[in-house]
Amino acid sequence: MNGVVAWLMAGWVGALALLVLWLEVAVLCLAAPRPGARLAVLAPNALAGSFLLSAVGLALAGAGALPILALMAGSLAAHGVDMLARFRRPGSGA
Repeated sequence: MNGVVAWLMAGWVGALALLVLWLEVAVLCLAAPRPGARLAVLAPNALAGSFLLSAVGLALAGAGALPILALMAGSLAAHGVDMLARFRRPGSGA
């Protein structure tokens, strides 16, 4: 059990989650009739999540506040781009 806790606290859980996130994006894009268009829709949300997962990994590994805050700010910016894109997308209901 100590090995699992040490692995989690080293920040590797963030790296594993990032790998799973981008594998999901790749699978969804490859399964789409227009992969590039699907990637354009998914990328802002995936980037926001990637920034947050990276921040969690750094925090668990004991990184300083500045890189963690920078990643969180990047996530907020990517989230803003995602929201703007959703509101501008036809059929978004907004």
